[in-house]
Amino acid sequence: MSARLRCDDAWFLLGDQRIAMEVDLGLFLPDTGLWGGVLRHVPVGLADAMRDAEARLRLPTGQERRIRPLAMPNDETSVPFIGEGTVPF
Repeated sequence: MSARLRCDDAWFLLGDQRIAMEVDLGLFLPDTGLWGGVLRHVPVGLADAMRDAEARLRLPTGQERRIRPLAMPNDETSVPFIGEGTVPF
């Protein structure tokens, strides 16, 4: 992943929940604009809920994008994800 960006004050939106989140963002394939990252310190119950609900990420710039988990954590609280739409950073 290139063009890494750490964002300590993003918002994770899931249903009616809005949770401050630390996230690492980056471009997977810069020529295609495929982007994603890793949500850090995700509460376990919230990570499980990502499977069945629309999850969104709002950056401090106000840009908001839908995200989809790539893998679900076992005992960790980091969730890798792929973003939808144009690169928000």
